[in-house]
Amino acid sequence: MPNLYETLLIVTPEADDEGVNAVIGDLRAALEANDGKVLQAGVWQRRQLAYQVKGKNEGIYVLVYAEGGTNLPGVVKHRLRLDEAVLRHLVVRVEDPQEIDVREQIAAADDPTGNVQAQRTAAERRAAKAAEAAALSAAELEATDQEPQEAQESDRVAQAQEPGEEAGAGEAVPAAAAAGVADRDIGDEDAADDRHEYGDEDEDDDEDDEDDDEEDEDDEDDDDREI
Repeated sequence: MPNLYETLLIVTPEADDEGVNAVIGDLRAALEANDGKVLQAGVWQRRQLAYQVKGKNEGIYVLVYAEGGTNLPGVVKHRLRLDEAVLRHLVVRVEDPQEIDVREQIAAADDPTGNVQAQRTAAERRAAKAAEAAALSAAELEATDQEPQEAQESDRVAQAQEPGEEAGAGEAVPAAAAAGVADRDIGDEDAADDRHEYGDEDEDDDEDDEDDDEEDEDDEDDDDREI
């Protein structure tokens, strides 16, 4: 015969009937997935706590009897630790002679396991709400992560457009400006080129004037000889 275990858990006082059913439904699913079987489950009573637990002064006591292998206590503890609606829990093995009495009481009960379908439905609804909340949180987190990236991308685009905007809309950026050459340097080079070009032209003009003077002197000599 499988071992019989008693689980006493305290649910947060804010939980309504569906919330309590969701806790039982999740525990039932975990036990059934590990070859366990729930024999009886339901609310025992709402009562004041001996001391404050997680900020609560009272709680809803739920009693669950289940049978299964020696792994059952570990399954129960793992499941209930993950349930935020559960304040405290305790799992003990029911042994003879108490086991016989408990099994007889369960057999005599009209509806020992409660409304199983309501428990499973409540558990499914709670799981769907949790998944929806997780998806929403993930979307908000992703949006938050994208904001700095978009800001950085905007800054990069603005920086890339700045040289073009200074040159005028639709105008190409001069190669010298792109290379970082200062206007002062460009002005010096142009001045040097101008000086060089003008200097050459002046020298040519001087040579032409000298040739003209020599021709004038030759003409004067010729005139003197004729006279």
